[in-house]
Amino acid sequence: MNSNKFVLAAVAAICAQAAHAQDATEVDPIVVNAGQDRVASDVPQSVTVVNQEKLDEVQAANVGDILDTVPGVSGVGSSSPLGQSFNIRGVGAGLDAAESSIHTLVDGEEVYFESYRQGSIFLEPELLKRVEVLRGPGSSTLYGSGALGGVILFETKDATDFLKDGDTFSVRQKLTFETNEDKFQSTTILAFAPDNKFDALLAFSYSDVGISEDGDGNELIRTNADMYNFLGKVNYSEGANTFSFSYQHLYSDGKNQDFNQIDGCCQSPFFSWGFGNIVNESQVAKLEYNFAPEDSRFWDLTASLSYTNSSRDVQQGTDPANQVFASLLGERSYELWKAKVENTADLSTDSVEHYLTFGVAASYRDRTSLPLSLSHAEAITKTFEIYALSELTFNDRLTVNTGLRIDRQTIDPKDSVAGNPANISETAIEPQVSAIYKLNDNWNVFGSIARVNRLPTDDEIFDNFRGAGFNLDLQSEKGMNYEIGVSYSGQGVFSSDDELDFKATAFYSDIDNKIIRNAATAQFQNIDFAKIKGLEIEGRYASGRFSASAGITLIDGEGPGGAKLDTIANNSLKLGLGYQFTPDLKMGINSVFAADRTQARGAFSGYNVHNIYATYRPSQGVLEGVEVRFGIDNVFDKTYQPATYLSTAAKGRNVKLSLAKTF
Repeated sequence: MNSNKFVLAAVAAICAQAAHAQDATEVDPIVVNAGQDRVASDVPQSVTVVNQEKLDEVQAANVGDILDTVPGVSGVGSSSPLGQSFNIRGVGAGLDAAESSIHTLVDGEEVYFESYRQGSIFLEPELLKRVEVLRGPGSSTLYGSGALGGVILFETKDATDFLKDGDTFSVRQKLTFETNEDKFQSTTILAFAPDNKFDALLAFSYSDVGISEDGDGNELIRTNADMYNFLGKVNYSEGANTFSFSYQHLYSDGKNQDFNQIDGCCQSPFFSWGFGNIVNESQVAKLEYNFAPEDSRFWDLTASLSYTNSSRDVQQGTDPANQVFASLLGERSYELWKAKVENTADLSTDSVEHYLTFGVAASYRDRTSLPLSLSHAEAITKTFEIYALSELTFNDRLTVNTGLRIDRQTIDPKDSVAGNPANISETAIEPQVSAIYKLNDNWNVFGSIARVNRLPTDDEIFDNFRGAGFNLDLQSEKGMNYEIGVSYSGQGVFSSDDELDFKATAFYSDIDNKIIRNAATAQFQNIDFAKIKGLEIEGRYASGRFSASAGITLIDGEGPGGAKLDTIANNSLKLGLGYQFTPDLKMGINSVFAADRTQARGAFSGYNVHNIYATYRPSQGVLEGVEVRFGIDNVFDKTYQPATYLSTAAKGRNVKLSLAKTF
């Protein structure tokens, strides 16, 4: 090869590498769950999209590992995949049992579980392809009332994700190894699509999870479980009609596992929560029909019937020195049936773009306990929902979204509840308005006002833990949330081939009748108010083979008398850097820099944690189709406790290796 050809080849290779890196890094990603599909910088609320590339880089052992990358989101639970709860903008689960302040949906269906010192969601990250986090109550219109913290939407993999270039059948096998918890996982995915009308996916995952440790080598959580996951999906299209069915099932069989999967066994010097043989199950089944004729702008109708169930069955373990309290044994579950019809109509004219989404839904949730438990009262919750969201865009510059949701809830305690109290019915009304104005091709300004109305749950009203008694007078939370911000998206900012986007959002929430658990009486009660304010800044940058992301969270909150709220997370900077060394090799680091936080329950020191990763994906030769991923979380093996954790530290160093091959 002469020198001129060599130079041309080298230039072509560098350009190919730059293009590969640019394609792999999603700058200003598409948001698909906040109304009409738009890029993130054009959505008038604070939204983060975690795509498949980011999921692969994180190599999440649990869903908390995914959400730790999102500004404004913190874990409340532990390193255990069976002890996960979340906090968004100072609101979320924990001892206050505020799970309903954050709506968690898997493939569009609500997954909910509440039990003292237990996780609120059981989900396998390996089966996910996308996560969207909609922070704040502006998203409540489409997903349910009371979402003061926001909405987390998990989307599972599809057959089309594994079929390329006309393939009709594909098999993917992946093996994962982790040192902290001594985890082994095997995942097999089969995808099939004989034509453009039908596709199907079957996925099977098995995990063996042990005991996690902090940076000092102290035992944290005894998960000690064999976990089995199944996901099946079928889609069939004929003209304007699409029929879909999906079913997923997590089954976890734990032996001598910590009953308390949030804090571990022995956080008190006076007693042990104990070790139990515990079976966890989570099911999501959905039958869906979509009607979207190409010749009509007024119909994009979806009708669905779904069933979800989360349950935990606790029996005594074999360690006589660490027995579970007898009152905590047995099975507790939440079954939810829901029917929903939703349509989006395109009402646009020559001068105005207008989309109107409206829907109705009815649900039936059955909370059961066997044997009966004072802390898990049995009840039926029936909810009827009606909602509408209008999205108007004038002159391609000003977009105004107005929404209204009305939820009517009736809680019917079962005969097993002492005294057989009467039904409790209440209505939540949530209007909201938001707007975004395009100053020019790069800059936007936006703002929103949303009314929040969270209705009390069956647990909060009828919980009788420690004989505290029911609170039949518990009031719903009501308040206002205000947001204002600016966003930017542009190319050629610092060099001819770079891309940059960022969004800054300031928010203020003023909530009356905030529901908390009274530490002295163990009863759920209202406090007069809670005020939470903060600033979130999120951005992404890509230039050639280099990519970066950053998220800043500044937040504070107080209750009556200026008392600091115990649910406020550390102020933090989350920073990610990546470099595509060759088309096949990428390496990077994700870091968290957290500041000190003082709450009513104590002071929490700041911390710095760094996670590194490397990805090798040969694009040709005998190793084509192979993926090798290596990572080290908490590289320096720090022992630290985030301010939203209840009493235990976060996980120490964890070395991760995964091998995958698609056939």
